Amino acid sequence: MDIIETLILVGIFSVIGFVNDKTKPQKYYYEDRIVTVYKKYQCPKYCEVDHYHYVYYDSTIVGHGNMCIDKDKLG
Repeated sequence: MDIIETLILVGIFSVIGFVNDKTKPQKYYYEDRIVTVYKKYQCPKYCEVDHYHYVYYDSTIVGHGNMCIDKDKLG
């Protein structure tokens, strides 16, 4: 493989990695725990499973009874 093909592959993989980092659910420290901010799914408010809870900060998106957080308190 010559240098041009190598640079093209490096560029493609860099773009794929960048897009993946921007679109996947992000983990944040919120109050006394770590939560995963995810628009497509939120844990129900009664979830007692020991894991990083899926939450979202827009109450118009979150379904009735799902976890919603204050965006200003994300760490």
